Amino acid sequence: MRTQFIVQEDDIKKREKFFDYIIDNYDLKIHYPFKKELFVKSKFPFVIDFEDNTFWICNSIICCACAAQNNSIFSIKQFKKLRR
Repeated sequence: MRTQFIVQEDDIKKREKFFDYIIDNYDLKIHYPFKKELFVKSKFPFVIDFEDNTFWICNSIICCACAAQNNSIFSIKQFKKLRR
């Protein structure tokens, strides 16, 4: 069972809604220095890790490229479907 999800969304309004959704529905620690504004304005994907209960942004281009090559980056819709 997958415990870590990398979720990409480019639309700033959808990013904000997704941030609020995660905060409202899961008890995760946000990695410093990330604040809501940084999550929303970033172009990098969200990372939701249920193994260590963290929520952060993957701002490593190399990690993002590896995840993309491995088809491990999901849309918000895909994430919600997988977490049902």
